[in-house]
Amino acid sequence: MGKSRLSKDITNVLNSNLKEEQTFVDLFCGSCNIIEKIEPNRIRIANDKHKYLIEMWKALQNGWIPPNDISEEEYKYIRENKNENMALTSFVGFGCSYSGKWFGGYARDGKGKRNYADEAKRGIEKKLDNLHLVKFENKDYKDVEIPLGSLVYCDIPYEKKLGYCKKEVGEFNHDEFYKWVDDNKNKYDFYISEYKENIREGFEIIWEKESKTGVKRNGKNIDTIEVLIKPII
Repeated sequence: MGKSRLSKDITNVLNSNLKEEQTFVDLFCGSCNIIEKIEPNRIRIANDKHKYLIEMWKALQNGWIPPNDISEEEYKYIRENKNENMALTSFVGFGCSYSGKWFGGYARDGKGKRNYADEAKRGIEKKLDNLHLVKFENKDYKDVEIPLGSLVYCDIPYEKKLGYCKKEVGEFNHDEFYKWVDDNKNKYDFYISEYKENIREGFEIIWEKESKTGVKRNGKNIDTIEVLIKPII
């Protein structure tokens, strides 16, 4: 789920471009690796179409405490009864799953020494202090009420790569997204994360950095270049 390795670099760019009293909107907030590092003395809106994920963040804001341990039997039960406790479902579906993939299999290491639930809980708790005043939304990106002039960060599913939780959020239409950005580029200050190889005409690179994709070829990680792009106005 996201931008943990690059979050400091990306938020340095975003924070340096935020104007006084400008609203910050994270349209695809995911695990909140970006918005939790954004200056807290402003209005911040975090949106994601994944309903279980947003229910978890809202529950955490209201004092819900995730468990320290989840057994494989509990994992399987929650997977089959997702609506019983949506916050817990999100925590388990991502935090206790192999490679953090939504119910991608119960996470375990070869020696049985790692406690993935406890690791996920501690990771969330580190972020939570900076998220208490964030307004969380569960909408399609086009339906979010964005204040005029906001800085809008978009960590979209990267083009030509595997999608994000398609069963929960549906197929992402890149053509539709870029048309929406073009239609609204004079209203908002857009910053979009992508791979350099996928940049479309009409956008400029603001920042770039070589990164590991997590995909291996011949035993080695495939390198790529992560970029932040803006529409040319």
